[in-house]
Amino acid sequence: MKKILSFLFVISTTFAYAQNFKFEEVIKVDSTITKDELFNRARVWAKENYNSKNSFIITEDMNNGEISGVGVIDYRTDNKYKGYSCVEGPIKYHFSIFVKNGRYKYLYDLFDHKGSAGNLCRAGNFGVISNTKEAPSIGKGIAYDLALEDVKEKIDSKIKLLSSSLEKGMNKNYEGNNDW
Repeated sequence: MKKILSFLFVISTTFAYAQNFKFEEVIKVDSTITKDELFNRARVWAKENYNSKNSFIITEDMNNGEISGVGVIDYRTDNKYKGYSCVEGPIKYHFSIFVKNGRYKYLYDLFDHKGSAGNLCRAGNFGVISNTKEAPSIGKGIAYDLALEDVKEKIDSKIKLLSSSLEKGMNKNYEGNNDW
């Protein structure tokens, strides 16, 4: 019995620590706004915000009400912690917008951090960011936990900006549906 409980404890803590860092929310809008209208609004917004070689749309499925793609946050720190230049670099992530009549949902997840080589150090890569508070060891002379906390704060700031921008975009009428 002890062995079974120990095994279950190890498995449950492994899954608890393995949860990815993500942002998701369901937003209700006017219930008379159709899925198609919301899809068109989301598509316009996504094309304005994800239109480069590193940030782009992968899926535009009007039938299922899904738009998804890949984005990049260029992580640069204002905090000059030990080893910061090794940690600065791109954070790729996945985004999805799902629409239904009168509501939409956004999801930002799979934040994958790649550091860059700095002065006297190799790249400090965190890889896919999880909800853990303790940072993995990524190289000598780096303030791991402080670096990871700063990376998460930068991600949080960027996602708040994107979510606010998306909300504004989802409240604008799709020009193709206007009477002109």
